[in-house]
Amino acid sequence: MAQHPDLVHYQVLYGPPRHRALADHLTRLLELRDPSARRNGVKTLHIRMVEPAAALERLFVASETTAEVPLPSFHEAEGFDRGVLLSQEAAVGLVHHGREACVSVRPVESIDAVRVLPVWHN
Repeated sequence: MAQHPDLVHYQVLYGPPRHRALADHLTRLLELRDPSARRNGVKTLHIRMVEPAAALERLFVASETTAEVPLPSFHEAEGFDRGVLLSQEAAVGLVHHGREACVSVRPVESIDAVRVLPVWHN
């Protein structure tokens, strides 16, 4: 985000962060960019959380040209050390899914809001 100020970033959490690294990542995003800022008239940082925490977790990274969906590890219970690279058509669908998920869930768009989230594993 620091190198690409026009990048629009959507981060949708399904329940609170399960690991400290994700909470730290959210804090870093908020340090880099103010969610209330509008670059070229467009909000470029969206961080939301789906509740209840029992909601099924989804994890993917997508742009308008490609997407990667991490897959569970063969080596550890909670790891994601492999993934599938998807085509442009699938990537566009995941971008739309992320945008739709952001519309209907609770914002978590301040460092204080991230700090009060319970982290499952430090």
